[in-house]
Amino acid sequence: MDFSAILSFQRPVVRTFALLPCHPKGGTAMPHSVQERTKTPMDAKKAGAEILWFLAGTLMYALALNLFLIGNNIAAGGFAGIATVLCNFIPMKVGTLMFLMNFPLLLASLFVKGAKFTVNTLICSFLYSAILNLTDFLPTLTDDPLGASLFGGVLYGIGMVCLIRSNSSVGGTDLLNRLLVVAFPQVSVGKMCMIIDGAAVVFAMIAFRDVQLGLYAIITLYVCSVFADHIMGGFDRGNLCFVITDGDPTQIAQDLMHRLNRAVTKLDGTGMYSGTQRSVLMMAVRPSETFIVKREIYKLDPHAFVVVAQANEVLGGGFKPLVEKP
Repeated sequence: MDFSAILSFQRPVVRTFALLPCHPKGGTAMPHSVQERTKTPMDAKKAGAEILWFLAGTLMYALALNLFLIGNNIAAGGFAGIATVLCNFIPMKVGTLMFLMNFPLLLASLFVKGAKFTVNTLICSFLYSAILNLTDFLPTLTDDPLGASLFGGVLYGIGMVCLIRSNSSVGGTDLLNRLLVVAFPQVSVGKMCMIIDGAAVVFAMIAFRDVQLGLYAIITLYVCSVFADHIMGGFDRGNLCFVITDGDPTQIAQDLMHRLNRAVTKLDGTGMYSGTQRSVLMMAVRPSETFIVKREIYKLDPHAFVVVAQANEVLGGGFKPLVEKP
């Protein structure tokens, strides 16, 4: 998230065409400086949307911590988990501890990632810590650690997606990952996250002398990851159906298209064992429509070979749009 797009917003310059130079091929050419400045409102709009996503994400994080995790001593990885442990031994709020823990990383980021990235991360980190502290008056909704880990993981997952959409970094584990990847490029980001989160969970188990709290933290991290993946991939995932038939592929395709109003693609296949030429029909449907596909195929060709595979994401053709509207 780039705050400079809003902070440097200027009203577009309006000039008469008489003052503009002519393009060699005819028409009027707009100076490069004017072109850049006329793009500024769109940049400001995009930055404003990113800030809204950021605020929503940090609010979800704060609710997860204050309503479920901190009160049950569930250290769900990262700097938030470490701060959850430390606040039991240091008379300081979790948000304040997280902000102070970020300072060494911000100093390193200044040399590794540059001033612009570091300043943006500093602002985001401060806002995150402030929102976390401002909402710490909220009561813990449940003293059941299992329920707290499940619901806390759901809110964490929503917050993670919002922060990804905001294209911002709140410091902490995310910033540490970006710095370590530069130092150890051979290690993937996923493995780096696993190592850092695992270290936080182990630290919590040692500090609280309670293995169960570590297990609940692992549940929180798992629920967060699964829920975030579902949101990013879309809840209306699809099934991909492949039908290998000796019957009339045109009749089967027309029946399926009529029943479900879905597109069907015909592929030419060859059985490698028998060397027989066969038709392969491919069709993407919603999970709830899979039963109808199998039923209709059975009516027309009871001996058809059908493969149903889960598709993580189906775009276009009556499903989720390929490109989101701006």
